[in-house]
Amino acid sequence: PAAGEVVVVVVAGAAVAPPAAGEVVVVRTAKWTGERLSVAETLKLEEGQPHKGEITVILDPSVQHQALLGFGTALTEASARVCGALGSAGRERLVDAYFCKRTGLGFNIGRLHMNACDFSDGNWSCCEQEGDMELSSFSIARYEETILPLVRRAAQASGAPLTLLASPWSPPKWMKENEAMCHPDAGSPHKDKPGKLKKSCRAAWAKHYVRFAEALRDAGLPLWGFTVQNEPDNPAAWEHCLYSPTEERDFIRDHLGPAIEASGLDLKLVGWDHNRDDLFLRAHTIYSDPEAARYVWGMGWHWYGDPRYEFWADRAGQVCFDNVRAVHELRPDKHLLVTETCQEFGPHLGDWSTAERYAEGIIRDFNNFAEAWIDWNMVLDQEGGPNHKGNKCAAPIIADTDRDQVIFQPSYYAFGQFSRHLQPDARRILCAANRDCLETTAFANPDGTIALVVLNQTRFTRGFCIVVEGRLARTVALPHSITTYVLRRPAAATAGAAGGQ
Repeated sequence: PAAGEVVVVVVAGAAVAPPAAGEVVVVRTAKWTGERLSVAETLKLEEGQPHKGEITVILDPSVQHQALLGFGTALTEASARVCGALGSAGRERLVDAYFCKRTGLGFNIGRLHMNACDFSDGNWSCCEQEGDMELSSFSIARYEETILPLVRRAAQASGAPLTLLASPWSPPKWMKENEAMCHPDAGSPHKDKPGKLKKSCRAAWAKHYVRFAEALRDAGLPLWGFTVQNEPDNPAAWEHCLYSPTEERDFIRDHLGPAIEASGLDLKLVGWDHNRDDLFLRAHTIYSDPEAARYVWGMGWHWYGDPRYEFWADRAGQVCFDNVRAVHELRPDKHLLVTETCQEFGPHLGDWSTAERYAEGIIRDFNNFAEAWIDWNMVLDQEGGPNHKGNKCAAPIIADTDRDQVIFQPSYYAFGQFSRHLQPDARRILCAANRDCLETTAFANPDGTIALVVLNQTRFTRGFCIVVEGRLARTVALPHSITTYVLRRPAAATAGAAGGQ
């Protein structure tokens, strides 16, 4: 298809057969050739060395780093509503396209919003009763309408329970200083107060996390963990709750951490959950307090703030990929994961640049020790909604509910170049290219294969060779392409690979 053309397909296709020893299976998605997760060729690893000046990607499976937790998407109320608006065949196609390991992306993680978010059907919470400090009116009945049925269907497609991460956008309005989950109305007597949690409600709000986890456990969908707060530094028009670095630290240390520990639930706690630019500041503040740090599994972040894609981003540059590695170096015993990504300002139908943004981000964050990548909405409608605050965005799959069609975006296929070939518990291995035109990452899978992903964002075909343990294979990276090389080393070369962080 031409640039900008919408691609409509059914599924990603059958899983690629694993290579034999000494073989390299090449799977490619490219802007101009029409290839979408297409098996391009099978190469042979042969003895040899690269020529002087030849573009080269070197793999060393003996040096291994973090284990891969997986890939996921957000099962928002908006996504559940859009999915429900499709016919039964469209619904099945959509869910399988994300979660089926054989024909889909094989996602294994789901993110849930605790209480409403902007991609909800209006503004609501699990505990609407004013002043209910004991949470006696707490209920997840709203989730049983649309969200939890979607989660169950996703787990069924996956063939295993999902790793579920929940994030709050806002406490109930009566817990907030401004008495509103979003911004108060212009005539409100609280309109000049900040959108922060009342000090008197900190214990009750911490209890809310526990009650939410208990309710989901009782519904047969136990949570893996929580982020403390979605975008705690963003006074958005939609649901929000602001925490300074020290306020988040103190809430974890004095209320949320102890409440989760006392509950006996095995729940991970993830800090920050906002953009990379201030990731290190937040991590340094929380980890500098041993009592707060002991409750925290790791740090999560979003990708927003890239001036190539967001008009509001600081032109001085606030992408800050290196901050991820800095946090790892600060506390290598803690964990790192991407908790939200999407392209803002509409659906961006057929946009190839979004696919390259995903591929670049995944490569660079994984190379900086990220262990998982969670996207934002699983599916949106043809306008990039519904969103009760008009904050329309793109998703890897768009549903044209008027025509009962599922539209697969280039970003969907970009995800597939990673998630269909990098298995959970895979270990990132040492990987280096000698030219900047190729962006690369590589993982050793539990099944003995190695998956190398190569991104070429240039308009030129780049010939190069892959070198592993004294053997090589020559190939090309097409212009504007994402290519995965799945290889199995010859039997004589597989013994003795070891390593660590």
